[in-house]
Amino acid sequence: MQLIDAGKAVRAMQSTQGFTNAEFARIAKSSPQQVIRWRNQKNMKIHTMQHICDALNTQVIEFFILGK
Repeated sequence: MQLIDAGKAVRAMQSTQGFTNAEFARIAKSSPQQVIRWRNQKNMKIHTMQHICDALNTQVIEFFILGK
């Protein structure tokens, strides 16, 4: 079984969209510190993944693909 690296997926999605941590935080209605925590997490709850995907206007399946 291959595990998903949630932080890797967040970094890839953020990079693809070209957002800085501050911009991403504003879009996600969060703080830049929280974005940094998301970027460094190996594991993440599904509702957090959904929140990130909603903020970046993408689907959760893309999150899983990028986390491989």
